[in-house]
Amino acid sequence: MKASIVLLLLACAGCATVHRATDYHGVAIENGESPIETVEIENTAWLLLKFIPLGSGDPSHPNESGCQLFQNSVGLQNNLDMLEAEMKRVKASRAINLVSRKTDETIFVILLTRHAYHTSAVLLR
Repeated sequence: MKASIVLLLLACAGCATVHRATDYHGVAIENGESPIETVEIENTAWLLLKFIPLGSGDPSHPNESGCQLFQNSVGLQNNLDMLEAEMKRVKASRAINLVSRKTDETIFVILLTRHAYHTSAVLLR
């Protein structure tokens, strides 16, 4: 029984990820500047009955297997914090084409909801 509960919680855990694309084939944009990378950031959480958090991604450790059980860390500010950390990592001076959106997907009528924030940007030196 305990193993089943642990497996269910792991299946409902959220995820924080930062995806990167860096191959621009020499294309320059905006005043001849060259992009460093395009990033797509996602943080997800699972909610029971649309408001009880089961688990969410850990924005302080994206792309790692950690999650925050019984917390909802999904929000625009956490995605912007992950974007800022990525900008520091690649020494980007600015971001362009910054877009964020929220999605909610309900499963089993109102029983489970997957709540997510997506943020993308092109990073420049």
